[in-house]
Amino acid sequence: MVNKIINIIKHLLYAIISNVLYAFVIYYAYIWLVGYSLLYAYLGNLGIIIIALTFDELTFKYFQSKKIVKQIKKEKDIKKAYYTIQSFLDSFISFKTILYLFYIFILIASQIIDFYPTLINENLVNFILANRYSILILIAFDRLIAQFSNEKRRIKEITAKLKKDLIENQD
Repeated sequence: MVNKIINIIKHLLYAIISNVLYAFVIYYAYIWLVGYSLLYAYLGNLGIIIIALTFDELTFKYFQSKKIVKQIKKEKDIKKAYYTIQSFLDSFISFKTILYLFYIFILIASQIIDFYPTLINENLVNFILANRYSILILIAFDRLIAQFSNEKRRIKEITAKLKKDLIENQD
């Protein structure tokens, strides 16, 4: 029970810290890009979402690859290397999850701003309002990537079945 509480606290702290860091990066990128054009700021946000989702997908593929198994086998103490990776994975929160959490906060903050527009400074209000629908873009890209992955898996299954059926029919 105590270990579960500690893990929940670690995950929560990690999520909060990473969201704050992500918020600073996005906010200052927004401020910088909005100086050129609001369109640049919007496209920059789209780019960051796409890069984050791609990074997440590549991270998961890496941890499922044979490359990591080879890397663990090269270590002198295989158990220690395994437990190191296992402890990392146990406390791992994907960047996609951090993005979802961040844009949920943005969505909530934008609704609060609608109720009390003078609550915070104008730059932050503009940033929040410019990003309030980004969660929809995140969901759309996330679903698109999931759809590609599902189709790729289904095509592999169809190809394997077709190959098996063709080999059986040759006999």
